Amino acid sequence: MKLSDLKTSQQVIDERRKDPAFRAEWDRTAFARDVALRIVKYREDNGLTQTALARMVGMTQSVIARLESGDQPPSIATLAKLSKGTDMSFDVKITHGKVEFIAA
Repeated sequence: MKLSDLKTSQQVIDERRKDPAFRAEWDRTAFARDVALRIVKYREDNGLTQTALARMVGMTQSVIARLESGDQPPSIATLAKLSKGTDMSFDVKITHGKVEFIAA
């Protein structure tokens, strides 16, 4: 199989989203994934390890690792801690039980 024959990650996700159970889980974890990606990008941009970021924001490395996994959405208190210890900001919209970032 050639590399060019492989599907992109977005193609795989789009295909899998046809399954109602997968789509429900994918949608449920969307906010957590967005937060995870922002934390990983912040660490990468600032040359930080999980441990170094954890110290900056008053958390443990294991909390940062869980946030970066994107499995569970963080609490507002956790977002506030991250924001206080870094230059990250989180604009959140909660409507009809759905939590999402507001595009900047």
